[in-house]
Amino acid sequence: MKLLLRLSLLLVPALFLGLPAWLLLSAIQTEPLVPQQGSLRQDDLGRIKELLQQHDPRSLHDGETRRLEISGSDINLLLNWAVPYAERQALRVGLGQGRMELDYSLALPDNPLGQFLNLSAGLGQNGSHLALERLRFGDTGLPGWLLAPVIALADHYLSRRSAEYRDTLAAVKEVTLQPGALQIVYQWQSGLARRLHSTGRELLLPTLDRERIVAYYSEISRQSLTQQSRAVSLDRLLQPLFALAQRRSGAGNDPAAENRALLLALGVTVSGNSIEYLVGSEAIAGLPRPRPVNLTLGGRNDLAKHFSVSAAITAAGGSALADNIGVFKEVDDSRGGSGFSFADLLADRAGVSLAEVALGPRARELQQHMGNRTQEADYMPGFDALPEGLMELEFRARYEDLDSAAYALVNREIERRLASCAIYRQDFK
Repeated sequence: MKLLLRLSLLLVPALFLGLPAWLLLSAIQTEPLVPQQGSLRQDDLGRIKELLQQHDPRSLHDGETRRLEISGSDINLLLNWAVPYAERQALRVGLGQGRMELDYSLALPDNPLGQFLNLSAGLGQNGSHLALERLRFGDTGLPGWLLAPVIALADHYLSRRSAEYRDTLAAVKEVTLQPGALQIVYQWQSGLARRLHSTGRELLLPTLDRERIVAYYSEISRQSLTQQSRAVSLDRLLQPLFALAQRRSGAGNDPAAENRALLLALGVTVSGNSIEYLVGSEAIAGLPRPRPVNLTLGGRNDLAKHFSVSAAITAAGGSALADNIGVFKEVDDSRGGSGFSFADLLADRAGVSLAEVALGPRARELQQHMGNRTQEADYMPGFDALPEGLMELEFRARYEDLDSAAYALVNREIERRLASCAIYRQDFK
């Protein structure tokens, strides 16, 4: 009896420690459960805009109850367009009567076990809410009866420890699953939205990252006070920012993390938004605000904005997200704005490319180059002869859609010009 007791004392901890590792290994496979989606089309982007307008939280009143109904195809369209780091991960939703299937694939670094981490979850209608019924790691499934005690324990813990968790459950009044459609009845609470934003900021941007962003924001403010000209090349700001990143990295900080903070601070400031959304008002209390400066690329303020914002989006959510937002903006401009501009897309892609170098293995080399001898031609090619100002009918007549051969031809020209820039070449040092 004593021997059995001793064995149980050894086996139970081993089981709890070994089960997660075994499940994780089971989830690693050679093929993705969710394949990468094809390129978006113009009509897809129009549908995305319509969905965003229909469910814009800025149109809601505090305490207002709303019913959100969205089709499964629209959910997958939004996931395909807006998921962060879509170049590495993919999500897919399937809806049926009283059930939902959620599949997920993550591309892994090179390893001998497999290229993808595949997970799948099955959720079912449980009264007015949803319940997790099944969880699958690759080909290995866990049934609901085994998950139930773990979920109950997590729910009990979060209900006691997190006011945001309790209030979110209370705000969601009803969830209904139908074939091809999801309905959610919720009560809008602006105070809860602000608290969730603050909690999300602290999770996604730890204290050290926020401190880094404030350091570059302070440098932007300082540099803005020294600029006298109404129009200033973006070089005049990038050079001292990367010089600061070089000094901070030399003091032992992670160069990629420094570059990421630099790009986030730059993008938010150049776009005209408040840095408070990233770091909170307390973090910048007492700091001088940047003086408005007309930053340009190729003599144009709009290109400097496209470049800086795309670099920041890449730093925050990956290059695929930044590319999608850039194309979305141009398609939207073709429907009543300034028109579709391939020059704007060039600036977008240049910002994405800069961020990819800044966050990659050449992060420190980029700091040294940009902090010492940067010039526009190193990171932003010329935009001469690229079509601009195309309204929707003219765009469709010339390029048909975003997946056409004619559109791909211009995209290849953009990539060729980017490849000629010093910092995007493979031999960059």
